[in-house]
Amino acid sequence: MEVVLLIIAGVVLYMLYNGFQDYLKNPYKRENSSNTFNAEYKPSDNPYIEMTSVDRIKKTEFGILAGLLSAMAASDGKICKLEQELIKNLLDDIAKELEDYKDAREALQSIFDENKDDLDSLARAFEEATKGEYKKRLKVVEFLFALAYADGKLDEVEREKIIDIAALFELNNDDFNKLYDEFEEKYSSGIEMTKSRALELFELGEDFSKEDLESAYSKKIKDNKQNILLNKNINKSFKDSPYDTLREIDCAYKLLSSSLDSATQS
Repeated sequence: MEVVLLIIAGVVLYMLYNGFQDYLKNPYKRENSSNTFNAEYKPSDNPYIEMTSVDRIKKTEFGILAGLLSAMAASDGKICKLEQELIKNLLDDIAKELEDYKDAREALQSIFDENKDDLDSLARAFEEATKGEYKKRLKVVEFLFALAYADGKLDEVEREKIIDIAALFELNNDDFNKLYDEFEEKYSSGIEMTKSRALELFELGEDFSKEDLESAYSKKIKDNKQNILLNKNINKSFKDSPYDTLREIDCAYKLLSSSLDSATQS
């Protein structure tokens, strides 16, 4: 009996010895779970890495809107003076809604300048972020029409983009068509503008400078634009919007700017 036990003990010791030798030769023979972990790990998933203001704001409806404005503004390859002013003022308004974020205005500008997301994905994200806020989405589309018409006409590319956005925003066809027709009607005719009227509008004298005109133009746009984020403005109809006034201001600016250029050349 003792002989049998000794034989069994010897076999066990032999197997343990061979296993230990095998481990010494290749201690990582087990399934390479560490490599699998490294492959799946993303630094952005680390809860201890602090997100920047840009990263945090980009995930909000306001950050998405800034990206949407950027994608829309670049759709026709150019941004006119009025378009620049409208976007600047809206980003200022958005920054006020993000007062809890450090350097919100700079972050929004960064999102606008560096946006790489496509228009469709941004429109879907904004629709998702504004569930139950139909009038807000309708007001944004109204603003996009204003941007598109800022240079006096609706470019075909801009038209198609706005139609796509309206569809992704799940706007009612009647609401969208009403906006479309009203903008088309208003911009189908020109604005009569005289130099005396333009000077009166900007409260300038005959001897105004380029700097005077630029300052007066920016102030006039800011004073007459509409904050589309405020509930009282979201509920306003198109006929209560300031776009006729903004169009007149822009027309006056172009006339006076042209007269300055002519005076410089003569």
